[in-house]
Amino acid sequence: MNRLELRKLSLEFRRLSSNLLNSTDDTADINLSRFLKFIDGNELISGLIKDKILGVDYDFKKCFEIGCSGWADFNPPEDEECHIKALYDYLLFINNDDKVSVRGQAMRYCWSSRKINDNIQSFLDMAFKPLIDFINDQLSMEMIVYDEETKTMSGNTYIQNIETVNGSASQQNSGVINTCNTTNDTSSMITLIEKLLASLPEIQGVDLQEIENVKDDLEMVQEQLKSAVPKKNRIGKALVGIKKFAGDFSMKLAVTLAAGAVTKTDWSLLLQQLENFIK
Repeated sequence: MNRLELRKLSLEFRRLSSNLLNSTDDTADINLSRFLKFIDGNELISGLIKDKILGVDYDFKKCFEIGCSGWADFNPPEDEECHIKALYDYLLFINNDDKVSVRGQAMRYCWSSRKINDNIQSFLDMAFKPLIDFINDQLSMEMIVYDEETKTMSGNTYIQNIETVNGSASQQNSGVINTCNTTNDTSSMITLIEKLLASLPEIQGVDLQEIENVKDDLEMVQEQLKSAVPKKNRIGKALVGIKKFAGDFSMKLAVTLAAGAVTKTDWSLLLQQLENFIK
């Protein structure tokens, strides 16, 4: 499976899982059925789940205590493998038993809302969001591994900057040579910033204040690059914040953005272009 196929698989999975988590009373059972059919029917995803729970002996009713006479209890196990198995088996239980429905299971638990759709969505989030997160993370890791293997096979990439419009350069070495002119080419940096700004809401595991801070820095740089006379000192100040963000959260960026069009390389490329621009 190539990267494009992995990307398409990830997008389709995100669509179906989003439909499931946002289900209403009218759509919950069919969305759950479609979700299960998709993950069981895809060789990669079903293999990821099977590998995770291989040899695990755990009864999902220990996690979802639905056999009691009162309100059901939710007691997720500490062991992640047991938790994933419980979620997957509970999914099978709801889908395969004609007498069981999403609404019926949701109403076994005590919720604060009086709206049935709110309670169904709270139940689905509690019961299956960890399984969805696990699959998303694994698909992202598959893309990271694919990218790293592709880099290894294609050799080193050298990024060479030509500081003058009429300059030329060559590098005698193995690998790929990328040349770029950074003197007055602000349009490519503006485009790259727009791409990064659009990706910020998708970044997971980073404090919202940190996201807002780097958004402000990117917009500051963008504003200066669009001006007739960019103030390099302002760009330099914003660059400090952008570099700190990219450095502090490099691993989170790699995992989160592997599933999207933005990569860690985009952040590195912007930093390099900005540094050359303000020299």
